[in-house]
Amino acid sequence: MLSLLSYRLKRLNRSLQAKLSLHAPRFGTLTGTPVPLLKLEYVGHKRNKTLIIFLPGIDDLAEDFERRGFIQEMHRQRVAADAVAVDAHYGYYATRVIFERLTDDVIASAHVAGYEEIWLAGISLGGFGAASYAVRHAKRINGVLLLAPYLGDKALIREITDAGGVHEWTPGEVAQSDFQRSLWAWIKQHVSTKDPTLQLYVGYGKSDMFANANALLADLLPEERVFAIPGRHDWRTWKQIWRMFLTQWTKDRD
Repeated sequence: MLSLLSYRLKRLNRSLQAKLSLHAPRFGTLTGTPVPLLKLEYVGHKRNKTLIIFLPGIDDLAEDFERRGFIQEMHRQRVAADAVAVDAHYGYYATRVIFERLTDDVIASAHVAGYEEIWLAGISLGGFGAASYAVRHAKRINGVLLLAPYLGDKALIREITDAGGVHEWTPGEVAQSDFQRSLWAWIKQHVSTKDPTLQLYVGYGKSDMFANANALLADLLPEERVFAIPGRHDWRTWKQIWRMFLTQWTKDRD
């Protein structure tokens, strides 16, 4: 693990570069997408049959899941699963290679290693990545946990809300390159109709900046798969939800 100073400098640099890439693309440097996708693996003495793949938020690093106690909480609750945290920064989304890299560098190798069940757990931008991966490759994974996911721009969320929710909303013609609208079209087709082929959980703070969008999705899910708690868009809130998710997830699998 990086020293605390090195970690803080790396995280600050990631945050600054993400903001530059978003608001001034020609000055941002988050366009480099190393192959294979960099990852941190957390495997016990005996390999489990289930693997959880963590996708970080736009300002975050793969290391954050360990530093923020997510791996420790898995051990504390004796969750029968291994974990991988991937360094999927904004550049992988901007260049539209995130799905290819997840498939080739992480999920395919996980199947070769003998994992029988694969879950994605994404935070914020990583939540968008996890959900969008399910849209395209649902058969490659078994379930998804979305933690305060970014689910589209304000105009699209307002459009769905003004229509009366997902059930009443009509996506219209969806371009292949329109990841946001294709995600909600998939949600309408598979989640709102209670398609059992993919398990989906969502958690968010009620004061989160994405709370309205998250609530639209939460309205479609069984109550036990929604964790809406007091909190904001921060790691303190996400860790509480992670703890709650693991407890419920273990119960659902018994």
